[in-house]
Amino acid sequence: MSSLRSFSIFAVLLTLVTALAAPVAAQDGEIAVTLERGVCFGTCPEYSITIYTDGTVVYKGERFVAAEGTRTLTLEPEVVEKLVAEITALGYFEWADEYTEMTVTDLPTIITSVTRNGETKQITRYAGDSSAPLALPYIEAWIDIVTTSAQWTGVAPQFATLSGFNTPVMTLERTACFGTCPVYGVAVFADGTVVYLGMDHVDQPGVRVAQVEPDQVEFLAMHTANSGYFGWQDEYLNQLMTDQSYVYTSLTWDDQFKAINRYDGDPNAPVGLVWFEEAIDRLANVEQWVAG
Repeated sequence: MSSLRSFSIFAVLLTLVTALAAPVAAQDGEIAVTLERGVCFGTCPEYSITIYTDGTVVYKGERFVAAEGTRTLTLEPEVVEKLVAEITALGYFEWADEYTEMTVTDLPTIITSVTRNGETKQITRYAGDSSAPLALPYIEAWIDIVTTSAQWTGVAPQFATLSGFNTPVMTLERTACFGTCPVYGVAVFADGTVVYLGMDHVDQPGVRVAQVEPDQVEFLAMHTANSGYFGWQDEYLNQLMTDQSYVYTSLTWDDQFKAINRYDGDPNAPVGLVWFEEAIDRLANVEQWVAG
């Protein structure tokens, strides 16, 4: 299912880009956004992405990736401009330059940079530093999504674990279907912070951050745990009808973690699981970003 999931998250955005063959194409713009992922103790993919203001994207794969070497593609310049503006609006230029405390070793380091009006801000984040802004890992994933980097890395971001040591209490991810199903993810944290990442067929693509009452988060998590979430199956994938989306949820509660993958058409899934998915949508008020 991992290959299907990778496809569903990234392939839907191919309409935004036109792939070009290596070597690197000539480009007229300045550097707007960069992303660099370093290695870890295992086989974390090592690569970099550079996005120019004219829409040129340059990928360089180093190790543990499906495509080593250089690849390019082209985005619309308006997409790049919007990417820079929205990352800026999230507070990127106000954050610290480094979040590199190693509470645990052997995790990757991720470096991003954004340039606006001639000013460049670079942030280095060690995946084990829990002090990083909650939105930062999702910005990193957004860069991967916009550039469809999974076609070269062979790895799609796993939404439930994107935030590293800032573990969300619950996550929800809805993938593509044959039609125009909204593709997005939501992470809800214990302090009430909600991070949304819109991917395709949504009114507002990209990262958004909102706040809900922590008591609401605690109540929903406790109710779902008591309803049997940790005893349900890991997958409900019976396809009585095809071309539906997949819905991924996760719950972290009382020192337990579980993730469940449900095909939106499997009649064997618990009613409580569907209720939990819809409850996360309501809690996060995703309609403000998804509907349009």
